[in-house]
Amino acid sequence: MTNDQRRKIIVADDEKFMRRLTSQILGQEFPEFELEFLEDGNSLEAKLNEGIASVRLIVTDNEMPGVHGSELIRRYAPKLKERKIPFVLLYGGDESIGQQAVKNGAFGYVLKPHIVSPLVDLVNRALIHPDYQI
Repeated sequence: MTNDQRRKIIVADDEKFMRRLTSQILGQEFPEFELEFLEDGNSLEAKLNEGIASVRLIVTDNEMPGVHGSELIRRYAPKLKERKIPFVLLYGGDESIGQQAVKNGAFGYVLKPHIVSPLVDLVNRALIHPDYQI
């Protein structure tokens, strides 16, 4: 499967406002991608365990009902890097959480609430990064 066929970005966040804001940002800046939104960590984990062949990128919050995003990154990022699917952690909290997520395999992280430019920049870098090209 080529990048042309992988046209989905998954966004997992339990806050409706953040899902809406992320939809506006990514929809405007990356209109060629389909966005799929999930409301909790368990839904994201279920998605990661089923067909994700069309997924190009995963953006996840950290503190959500069910499994936290940082835990999903720890469990799944190494496997998904082999499949060329990067994780981005988008969260509010201590910066050390994002730093640990990167050590565990996340492509990068963005701290809420000031997310527009940093998120666009990080997503763009993840989409063009050679480690994630097919």
